[in-house]
Formats: sequence, C-alpha cells, structure tokens
Amino acid sequence: MHRYRILDRDTRSRRELFHFYQTFDNPSYNITVPLAAQPLYDCANARGESFFLLALYAILRAANGVPQLRQRLLNDQVIEFEQIAVMSPVMTDQESFRQIWCEYAPDFPRFARVTREHVRAAQHGTPAPMLDHGDDFFCASCLPWTHFSGMTHGEYHYGQSVPAMTWGKLQNGIIPVAGKFNHALVDGLHVSRFFALLAHSFANPHTLWEPVDTFPTGA
Repeated sequence: MHRYRILDRDTRSRRELFHFYQTFDNPSYNITVPLAAQPLYDCANARGESFFLLALYAILRAANGVPQLRQRLLNDQVIEFEQIAVMSPVMTDQESFRQIWCEYAPDFPRFARVTREHVRAAQHGTPAPMLDHGDDFFCASCLPWTHFSGMTHGEYHYGQSVPAMTWGKLQNGIIPVAGKFNHALVDGLHVSRFFALLAHSFANPHTLWEPVDTFPTGA
C-alpha cells in the first residue's frame, strides 16, 4: 500500500459537509464530460504509441493531481495517499476482460514500459477480476466501441470511496469521460479540477513526457 497521512475530520474545512454526506445511504454521484482529444490521438500515432495507454496515463496523472481524488475512508478515518495507482480491464482473447494494476510513473515512457507487459499478459490470460488490493487506486475502463453521453458505475458497496472512471470512443475529435465520486470527500470543484487537468493533457500530450514527481496535498 502506498504511504498516506491521516486527516483530522473535525478540523477540516469540509467537516460539516463530510458528516452530512456520510448520512446518505449512497453519497456517490456520476458525471460525464466530453473532452477534445484529437491531439492526443495524433500524438499517439505520430510517436507509435498506444492510444489506450496514453489516455490511461493522462487520466492517472490527472487523478493524482487532485488531492481529494487520493482521499479514502479507512477504518473510520479519512486518509490521503501520496499517490494512487489505476486498475483497468484489458480485453482477453476470449472477448472478456482481465484487470491489471498500473502504478503511477513520473512520465509516460516509464509508465508505458511497465504497463505494456501487463497488457500483453492480460490479453492472453484468463478473464478474471482483481480481488486482492487495498484502496490506493481508482478504476478506469475504456469503452472504445461507444461514444456515450452519460454513464453510471457499479458500486462494490454503497458509499465506497474509490473513484471509478470510463472513457469512450473518439468521435469527431471528442472523447466522453465519465466519473463516479464520493461526495463526502469530493465536491464539484475538485471534479472540475480533475477534468481541467485531463483536458490540458489531452490538448497538450507532449507534456505527458515531462516528469511530475510530487502532488499537492489537501485538507
């Protein structure tokens, strides 16, 4: 498990909101945003890279760039991981999927070197979920066959704090990106910051080759 710090729920600026949303049966909400991604696609083609891996890394970097997306509920405490990984399904030879675990790396080349091997192994592996893990990750799925305008995500249990995201088919230069977030930890402002970071990476994919080693902390 990645290193984390414990946040004092009673001194945080959002303490009243946190306690309010914790009373909900299900405090999660979904949002879908269309993002311009033609530069990302063109960059992947020009550099001979996987469009899937480049998009996945952009999402992973953007999620790490917003502290609230790294916060989780653990043993009745609010914690914030220094960084998080991403779990993603990969299509297998049997036209089902196998989940892979992808650690963050400071730049795309280092991320891709490791993740390519995970993808290859999963493609020829047995379809299976990944069950042995902590909460220091988020889920991200690619739905390359469909350009959708809205989506809801399944929940392992009501009120889970691990975000889930899905991105769809590139159409007319646009990719839809859907996300599910826990309102006890993540407000609309934080989600907007995530999508702003992601939009910047999609529009300026060369920045994904520029290392980012540390991320901001939240409260």
